[in-house]
Amino acid sequence: MTRKLINEPMRYRILQFVAHSLICAVLSAWPTSVVEAADKPNIVVFLTDDQGYGDLGCFGSESLETPNLDRLCKQGMKFTDFYVHQRCSPTRLALMTGSHAHRVGCTKVIYNKDRIGIHADEVTMPELLKTAGYTTGIVGKWHLGEWDAFNPTRHGFDFFYGFMIDLDRGTGIYRDLQRVESIKRKTDGAHSPKLLDAAIGFIKENKERPFFLYYASPLPHTPWIPNERFKGISRRGTYGDVISEIDWQVGELTKALDEQGIAENTLFIFASDNGPVLGINGGDAGPFRDGKWTDFEGGIRVPCIMRWPGTIKPGSTNSQITGIIDLLPTFCAIAGVDSPSDRVIDGRNILPYMKSEKVEQPIHESFIVPGSVIRHEHWKLLVRELKPGGKSGREGKRPSAPAGSLFNLQADPGETRDVSADHPEIVADLRRRMNEAVRELEANSRPIGRLPGR
Repeated sequence: MTRKLINEPMRYRILQFVAHSLICAVLSAWPTSVVEAADKPNIVVFLTDDQGYGDLGCFGSESLETPNLDRLCKQGMKFTDFYVHQRCSPTRLALMTGSHAHRVGCTKVIYNKDRIGIHADEVTMPELLKTAGYTTGIVGKWHLGEWDAFNPTRHGFDFFYGFMIDLDRGTGIYRDLQRVESIKRKTDGAHSPKLLDAAIGFIKENKERPFFLYYASPLPHTPWIPNERFKGISRRGTYGDVISEIDWQVGELTKALDEQGIAENTLFIFASDNGPVLGINGGDAGPFRDGKWTDFEGGIRVPCIMRWPGTIKPGSTNSQITGIIDLLPTFCAIAGVDSPSDRVIDGRNILPYMKSEKVEQPIHESFIVPGSVIRHEHWKLLVRELKPGGKSGREGKRPSAPAGSLFNLQADPGETRDVSADHPEIVADLRRRMNEAVRELEANSRPIGRLPGR
């Protein structure tokens, strides 16, 4: 059975129930599109775990073969400047809320020992899509709180087959809060067929009505343990085998959409939750510096592909600043519902980019990691010192970058040349923008969910 809230005060249960009821009442009152639900596109978000920018053939890899992802890219749009947070839980919370993780109280990984998770008052992407007639499902890694109060079925998902507990501790595949199948490693590729079966079953069951499927693959998070059928097939060792397995997962899902005759009416999005774990035969951040755990480009800029036949131009590329925060307002625009207006949403509707429409001003001129880095146009300023990510020695000796460093990402995507001395006016402008952003965030932040006793 799932892990329940034990010995918690009855008052907390009542407050939680009331808060959830109020949110449902508000959502039900929000306007839905005049377009019939049956005419709205299905939405599939495929999110990998710790995959680097350079770990796809269509993003420049010369040592990895990703034919299904490369085909998806040819059929859709490649986003070259797509930003996330540097760790798992913050990015996943940003996806669900359309807000920077710092705004919603999450700047760390949520482990199974923690009594925190997504707040009951957050209005999530699946909750919004449900008001437009969508059926919602998640398969794979949740990582937004282990306890029952944080279960995805309490935050807008109709269906859940996946992992409540973080990847490195605990055990359990949870299905509908009832059946538990004990496993030892949730990163083990042996579970790919089970996850795919659940996802494909969800697609088949809901092919006659619009659905939102969030497929959160636990790969290629360490330890790299591919499914038996993929062991030894890559030129990049075990890590490459796992990437081949991810590519297979993408191929199986897109094939299922084709077989059900709904691929033409489905928006399919592929991205990673943060940069790669580096090392010998490990992940590859492509032209960018460093990887996971850092706010260098290699940690927060990830590959993103979007395919939507008839709407997204095949073989197109978008090089504007976009990010995981933009998916919630974009999906709202597609579904014909309003984004929440009672709170700050950092994301923006990027549908004009997806349609290759002319945009007079960039939808985002800046991307900010509060208190850490700010990118404005092609300039990037480090407000604090950035150290290399990962455990000492795993990725080899790599240098830090001092606070105040300024990089021209257009000329120097690898963040190798500090040009702050040559552009003091740009440094001053970016500091001002960062200070304004931090003040605004502090004035309009929201808390992470917490259980009693902590």
